[in-house]
Amino acid sequence: MDATTGIPPAVTEETAPFWDAAREGRLLVERCGDCGAESFPPRGICRACRSRATAPAEVAGPGVVYSYTVNHQRWLPDLEVPYAVVLVEFPAHPGVRVAGRLRGCPPEAAAVGQAVDVGFEPGPGGYAIPSFVATGGGTP
Repeated sequence: MDATTGIPPAVTEETAPFWDAAREGRLLVERCGDCGAESFPPRGICRACRSRATAPAEVAGPGVVYSYTVNHQRWLPDLEVPYAVVLVEFPAHPGVRVAGRLRGCPPEAAAVGQAVDVGFEPGPGGYAIPSFVATGGGTP
């Protein structure tokens, strides 16, 4: 599947640093300067204490699949199916979960607890889209 299939993201003041870093192959979340809580997607306000003192923070992998779905529905003409979309959490970043397509294994091999690395793919509108690459660790 080619990640360029789809709708380009709506970039806002809060999300622009995320998309700029994605072009460089870096995954950013938001960290609160007051309480230290991290969250994704960026909102410009802390999910824990509601402070506006937030700043981008780079996520260090690896991640672990928290949940997943295997999609068989072709919702755009050029979309190849099936494909797996995973929700990934990062042990070094409690509370952060990021969704993306799973690569590096067949969709039916997706599993909760599976280890993944952060990756990026060319996306619609020239954006880099986060995806996750199976590393073979964790639950098969």
